[in-house]
Amino acid sequence: MPFSGLRYLILQRMLLLNILVFTLIGGYVLLILYFLAGWLRLKEFEPGQKMPTTKVTVVVPVRNESHNILNLLNNLKEQRYNKNLFEVIVVDDHSTDNTLQLIRNFQMPNLRVIALSDDPELALVNRVNKKIGIEKAVREATGELIMTTDADCHPGSNWIFTTVAYYEQHKPVMIAGMVSYFHDTSFLGKFQTLDFLSLVGIAAASIQNGFYNLCNGANLAYTKSAFIEVDGFRQIDHIPSGDDMMLMHKMAKKYGDKIAYLKNKDAIVYTSTEKDFVAFWNQRVRWTSKSTHYEDKRITAILAFVYLMNLLIVLNLAIGLFFPPMLKLAMWMFLAKLCIDTLFTYAVTKFFRRENLLWLFLPVQAVHVLYIILIAPAGVFGKYNWKGRRV
Repeated sequence: MPFSGLRYLILQRMLLLNILVFTLIGGYVLLILYFLAGWLRLKEFEPGQKMPTTKVTVVVPVRNESHNILNLLNNLKEQRYNKNLFEVIVVDDHSTDNTLQLIRNFQMPNLRVIALSDDPELALVNRVNKKIGIEKAVREATGELIMTTDADCHPGSNWIFTTVAYYEQHKPVMIAGMVSYFHDTSFLGKFQTLDFLSLVGIAAASIQNGFYNLCNGANLAYTKSAFIEVDGFRQIDHIPSGDDMMLMHKMAKKYGDKIAYLKNKDAIVYTSTEKDFVAFWNQRVRWTSKSTHYEDKRITAILAFVYLMNLLIVLNLAIGLFFPPMLKLAMWMFLAKLCIDTLFTYAVTKFFRRENLLWLFLPVQAVHVLYIILIAPAGVFGKYNWKGRRV
């Protein structure tokens, strides 16, 4: 091929690549603006002073939580809600420490315990699914509204009051609530906090926009009747994770716009960051592992799109070491991602009063690109440890 023809072919391929890259950039910017618009349209709820009257059951699934469970139970004991109108059911999933004993010895009249080890059909099973425990608790619950949280969480004293006030005013069948991390001054802790707050913002914005893709079982509420109507976790009970998001997907198919997101500081549930990289990695692999089971292919498409955006940044950077024009493409992609992500993350962190974390956003974003590239295949194909079990 003549040199001029080769040059023309290279320029043609470069033009196509530029079109692809800038199409990706434009699509990513529009996606984040879609989330930003949803977040800004979601108004903070004002519960008022009237005391709600709905009977509530708080369900807490636990396994090997002896170092956390008493703190949570004390938080629940101090709730500013009529003690005759709420009960707590803790479901112990074959703990091998003294979690079960601590729960049974705790002085709280509206506390009940379900030990899965007491069930003859489950007593010899060492790989009991978390969903089994939640389902048993819900079916035994006396409350109209089910609220779930985790043993390592710390709800404020107005958590039940605010959530139920929202339920009585708006009558949704499911309410997704906010979860945030306590302050952690390490780089890993700040990375987790920024990443997690962006997920919280995306969940809130998506539900506000009528797109039900994210929620967190650490702060979730739904009516018992709706849970039974969608047949609980049936058809998704074989999946180790997903007791929150996949239940929401089932609810969305039946109830559509009766799913809501509660934006209120008194309704935030706090938890701690993972203290080392291994624990963090196992947690995120567990979260990612359910992504292959989503029925709503829009979620899969968005995840694939975001993954491709991050992957091309790294590929263009690597190729750019030998072919400098690719460095410019990598720079434009990363700059666009940095700017639009900063805009969205600022809006979310401002609500949580964590804007100071944005000083670390540049190095966090650089690490986050690599994290996205690695965590996706690990979640799809890898294994993880959770509560002493290999999944």
